[in-house]
Amino acid sequence: MRKHKDEEGIMESKESSKKRFYFKWPWNVVVYIVLAVSLRIFAIPVILLIMRWNKKQQPDGPEEGYCLHRTRGRLSGLILAGIFFLAGGVFLCFFFMGLSLPEETARLDEEMRLVYRLSPFLGGGAAAVGIFLAYRSLRDALVPEKSSLAQSIRRQLPYPDEAPPVKELFAMVDQDLKQNGQWCGKMGIGKEWVLGDEVSFIPRIRGVFSREERHTSHSGGRTRVTYIYEVWIVDDRRQRQVTSLKSRQELEEAIDCLRRQAPAAVFGLYDSKEYRDLVYAEDDMEQYAQERAYQQRKAEYEERETSYRVL
Repeated sequence: MRKHKDEEGIMESKESSKKRFYFKWPWNVVVYIVLAVSLRIFAIPVILLIMRWNKKQQPDGPEEGYCLHRTRGRLSGLILAGIFFLAGGVFLCFFFMGLSLPEETARLDEEMRLVYRLSPFLGGGAAAVGIFLAYRSLRDALVPEKSSLAQSIRRQLPYPDEAPPVKELFAMVDQDLKQNGQWCGKMGIGKEWVLGDEVSFIPRIRGVFSREERHTSHSGGRTRVTYIYEVWIVDDRRQRQVTSLKSRQELEEAIDCLRRQAPAAVFGLYDSKEYRDLVYAEDDMEQYAQERAYQQRKAEYEERETSYRVL
């Protein structure tokens, strides 16, 4: 009987160890670019299907690790950079066409004439933003040691200037999330680390605040509604780590999970009195009082946990 179970275990391990087919880095990016160039807008559903397939073929998380996968995903910022480049090119073309056709420029109405006068500044500004977004996306994806994610991990360490190489930094977060991670949308919460748009070290968390806003805009007779769902984490040095989520459910799940992992922290709403008191405390005595209150809450929580275990 035992031998039979061992054989079953061996068979299961062999099946689980079978290589799954999916597009690895950087071939996935190459495939996306080829599809985008050849199919244009019709490539979007195909790319989404491939991304879903790749994720399904990696049930234990990305092979390269959560952090490196997140930095490489910043290449999607090139889409926004391309939009700014396109807008900048349109404004600059409009300006130079006006220089070559002054009689047409003279026929413009007051509103369009104002746009024409501002077009070189609007075009140059849009192009500059596009260059910045493209640089940041390529830097994060191709040079992970200089990425904003790696910088946020270093800032959480006692001595950021003496931080280990980026491979070890990412491994600390990846290992915690792989063993203890709970996922609320793109936010992963472990026992020690929180991975969102930035990284937070849970023992340093002093405040967690939710931001849920509804913005309405009107243009061309149409009404557009935009929702903002964000988690704002404040650490013991008043540094803030902000993560944007997709839905209210993801936001509520993230807050509930953080309550369990950092119960002594202050919880509330973004821009509330609790938030402003914590973030904008400049007086040393006020900061000392806040830290002392945190340590007292932490001690009380640990004492309750110990008594529950004894019972």
